[in-house]
Amino acid sequence: MKAAQLDRYSREGRLTVREVAVPEPAADEVLIKVRAAAINPLELLIVRGSIRLIQDYRLPQTLGNECSGVVERVGSRVGKFRPGDAVYTRLPLERIGAFAE
Repeated sequence: MKAAQLDRYSREGRLTVREVAVPEPAADEVLIKVRAAAINPLELLIVRGSIRLIQDYRLPQTLGNECSGVVERVGSRVGKFRPGDAVYTRLPLERIGAFAE
């Protein structure tokens, strides 16, 4: 799948779109087929490295904190969602990655 990733912290905020592996959801996670992702001021803070004291990402990092889409797969302990469900979310700071298919 294609993903917009940050390779290094900088003032310019350049992302690279590249092909990455589709992640497997953990037992308590869902995999979302992203239809729309929000760009908000938090992305700029991450790109510039301004939040490294709170969350220092291992680079390259797929950006994106908010998205909507459709559940593709669910983990073994997920009970409230099923494939095909329409969803929207604000991802946990340590598990961002909405700028991907």
